[in-house]
This record gives sequence, C-alpha cells and structure tokens, in this order.
Amino acid sequence: MKRPYTGYDHLPGNIDSVAGVRELDRLIIQRMGDNGYSLMRQAGEAAFECLRERWPEAQHLCILAGAGNNGGDGWVIAALAVEQGLSVTVLMLGDVTRQSPSATDARHMAESAGVVAREFDGNLPADADLLVDGLLGTGLNAVVQGEFAEAIKAMNEHQAPVFALDIPSGLNASTGMIMGHVVQADATMTFIGMKPGLLTCDGPDCCGELHYAALGLTDAERQAVSVLAKRVSYHSLTQDGPLLYSRRGNSNKGNHGHALLIGGETGFGGAIAMAVDACCRTGAGLTSCATRPANVSVVLGRRPECMAAAINAGLEMQPLMEKVSVLACGPGLGRSSWAELLLQQVLQSDYPVVLDADALNIIASPGWQTEFPERDVVMTPHPGEAARLLDKSVADIQSDRLGAAQAIAEKYHAVVILKGQGSIIASPEGELAICTDGNPGMATGGMGDVLTGVIAGLLAQGLTPWQAAVRGACLHSAAADLAAAESGTRGLLATDLMPFIRQLVN
Repeated sequence: MKRPYTGYDHLPGNIDSVAGVRELDRLIIQRMGDNGYSLMRQAGEAAFECLRERWPEAQHLCILAGAGNNGGDGWVIAALAVEQGLSVTVLMLGDVTRQSPSATDARHMAESAGVVAREFDGNLPADADLLVDGLLGTGLNAVVQGEFAEAIKAMNEHQAPVFALDIPSGLNASTGMIMGHVVQADATMTFIGMKPGLLTCDGPDCCGELHYAALGLTDAERQAVSVLAKRVSYHSLTQDGPLLYSRRGNSNKGNHGHALLIGGETGFGGAIAMAVDACCRTGAGLTSCATRPANVSVVLGRRPECMAAAINAGLEMQPLMEKVSVLACGPGLGRSSWAELLLQQVLQSDYPVVLDADALNIIASPGWQTEFPERDVVMTPHPGEAARLLDKSVADIQSDRLGAAQAIAEKYHAVVILKGQGSIIASPEGELAICTDGNPGMATGGMGDVLTGVIAGLLAQGLTPWQAAVRGACLHSAAADLAAAESGTRGLLATDLMPFIRQLVN
C-alpha cells in the first residue's frame, strides 16, 4: 500500500526557536575559533551545491545581498559561481559599512574572485536565469519597507526562479507571518536549525522546496540547546513501528473502546455523520451518536454500524453515557439551549473527551467551565475558535500560532490542536509539535468534523490525549495527502478521506 512521504520528511525532527538557532550558531563559531566566516563559507558552499543541483542549466545568477549575514552567504555564493565560470550580478542593499566582520570577509572573498557589485537601483537584469535572495535573515521583526520592499517586489515579478537563503526575505522566522512583503521562493535552504516560521502559517506558501544543511552541528552542540518543538508527520511517527497496536485474534469489540459522538443540530446532520464515519474507520470497537431526531436517518444511512440515538434534552443522554469510554462533542452542535444542555452533560462527566466546533464556542462564552485539570481532554480549534477561547483576534492567533496553542493548553489544562497550515499540537506540560502533513485541499467544510472522529477513535483504543492528538493530526492530514495525490486538491471533500484513514491505521 502506498504510504505518504512529503517534501518535509527529509528534514530534521527538531524545531528550534530563532534564539535557539542563534545560540547553536554561536556554539559552532566558538568551536571553529574565528569570527564566523568559516561557518558562513560552509553555508554558502552548501547553498551553492544545492542550487547547482536544482538548476544545473542556470548561467546568470543575480544575487541580492543585504548588509547582514544573510547577504554574507550570498557573497560566498557569488565567489563560488564566478570560480565555476558563471555570470554573476550582485546587487547590494542596506548599509555595507555596518556589515559584520564575517560578512565583510565574505564580500572580500567575492571581490577577490572578480565580483563587481553595484547598489540596487530598482531593476534586476532581465537575462538573469536564477535569483538568489540574501536580503534579510531570521532576525526580521518589523514590516519590510523602502528599498527592501522594492527589491522583493522586483524579485517576485521577475521571470527567473528564486532561491532563498535560510528563509524567504519578509517571512517571520518565528511565526510564519508575512511582514508586509515577502519573497515567493521556488526553493529555500535553511541552516543549522529548523525555524517554526518555515513550517506553519504562511511559511510553506513562501518557501517552495525546503532544503536543510546542518553545517557540521555536533551532537554535543545540539544537546546544549533546548528544542522548541518537534516536527511530526505520519512518516516520522511510523518509522519506529505502527501507528496503533496490533490486535489480538482473541478480542472483541469491547476491547477496542466505545465512543459516543454528540452533535448535529437540525440542518447540520452531515457534520456528526462524518465524525461518526471517521471514528468507525479509525478503528473504535463501538461508535454511538447522540443527535437531533431528524438526523438519526442521516447518520444510519451513511454508517449503519453506528448506534444512533434521538436526543431532545440533555438528561436523555445519561443512559447512553453509562456504556461508553470516550466522548466527542461539537460537530454540528450549534449554540442553542439544546446544545448547551448536551454540553453540560459532557462537562459533568469524567470520560476522556474531544471538544470541537461549537462546543468550543460555548465554552469560550462567559460562565462556562474553563479548565479540565483532572480529565483527559483534546481541544481542536481553528484560528477563529482559538481567538474566542483566548478572547483575542484571529490576527493575534495567526501572529503567534505556537504561543496561542500553548496558551489555550495551559488555560484549559487540555491537549490542543490548533488547526491550519502546519497544525500546532500543544500540551499543558509545555510539549509542542508541528504537523507537516496536509495540503490546501483541506480548506473545506467537514474536515474538522472528520478530525474529531479520528481523535475520538484513537482515544477509544487507549491512546493518551497527547498521542491521540499528534497521531490523529498526522493521520488525518496524511489521508488528505493521499486523497489529493489521487485526484488533486481542488474539489477534495472531507468524505474522500475515509478509505485512506482506514488504510493508514492498518
């Protein structure tokens, strides 16, 4: 069976903060014993080798070099390109007199090789067949303006492909937010440590093919700096064994958990039906559903193996809850008094629970329970729901997705999946992970309902909340990747994931 392997699965499993990468950089330079030029030369050499493999036919390189160390890497590439007989144009931006000693040494290396640079005047050579972005590095924390914004615009409008050094200029390395203007790279080579901004929010849309060079980072140096987060994917999770335990032949449905999924206000039966289907396909031994009477036929019509109960009031759920091991509440729930009564029953129980959609919106409103310190809880907000849970704006959430996920996890004492490109998984204990599976086709109705069902199915089979969240996010996204590989991203539907979910849990 075909297994997912994405363009990120060759990358390291550790993700570092910008400050962490800076410290790793310092440790390497300290070991090398110079001003950083040796490390800069290694970075330039690794990047030049990568671009020659990626674009072997390129003959005229246009390198845009800022005054910082990012530009220093560009100067090294310029020198190496001239030595190999390529035509090179170097355009300078920023105050060269403020260059670091290592960047100055790199510039002198290029000038000694015969490179003659000029200041950027708003134009790029029309015959350049590869642009190298060495404008701004990982320290960017302000909106890009002036000549740098003009240069980024010119690069994006040029016909030649763009190769970014360390990070596309204009992308925030910590958050993945675009700082006003950003280079749209065809490929990016990042150095020493993976930065979170490359993997979440707008980062994947700007980086193109992502390459990595450790630049001789030693195990001792790696261990000296704390890792910010883990990069997770279906492929990485299954390298040490299957996603789920092997089942004994001498077992029965009761050995594999009983999940009760709750939701489906009138007119929203499809949401709870998809969650039920996903829970079944993930492998729960038994799946029940509590929904509006009108939706019972909808659920059973799609998944007759489910035990669907017509519920008009919260107290009617109590007999159902006596027979289950896991709850999931939210798909199609709505915000009516009916929804609130059902959610009250869920919150008063002590079963492991998945909370999604309007269950989160209700909890975020005044007077509702705000923490679950003694209970196994997984919350799966999208940025809008996350904003309500933290009483912030969506822009606030997207400007610091890792921080937002961690804040929700700490506030509610729950494991959190902040959905979106590069979904963030956070625990109350401070664990962080970024899922690098997934594709743009997932931006469609019902995908979150399927994720809820997947996580409920994993919890029912005995996984911890952290395990269920990490594996569920990757399983869900990898199934979408397989579905997209078969028929494309546009028009991808949540229900298209079901056969692939079943494949991937076996």
